[in-house]
Amino acid sequence: MQLLLDTHAVIWFINANSRLPQHIRELLDDDSNDVYVSIISPWEISIKSRQGKLDLYRSLDEFVRLLQDNGFRFLPVQLNHVYCLDTLEPHHKDPFDRMLIAQAITEDFTIVGCDEVFDLYGVRRLW
Repeated sequence: MQLLLDTHAVIWFINANSRLPQHIRELLDDDSNDVYVSIISPWEISIKSRQGKLDLYRSLDEFVRLLQDNGFRFLPVQLNHVYCLDTLEPHHKDPFDRMLIAQAITEDFTIVGCDEVFDLYGVRRLW
């Protein structure tokens, strides 16, 4: 399965936060799944950390290395993702989440996250 993590799922995985359901943690640990982190997520984390809205408990560089050490792949933003974003209905106002939705649609990935608004876009979502 090809999984694209919402930013909160990324953070909760790395921080071993109990809010990440055990069955999701098992999916992310399963080597038969391809786990992707959009380049949008470190960008969002950087912005929110600098604004004082988020505490990673480590540097952004260390956080990214931990993702790589866990075998997660980074998904760059491509022009076709932006074109898809341009067609999305305004169900969700968060620009970071909207790009994740566009990437999931374009790449035919399953989003891993708890945000039920994603379902309005017809993407596959696990939580």
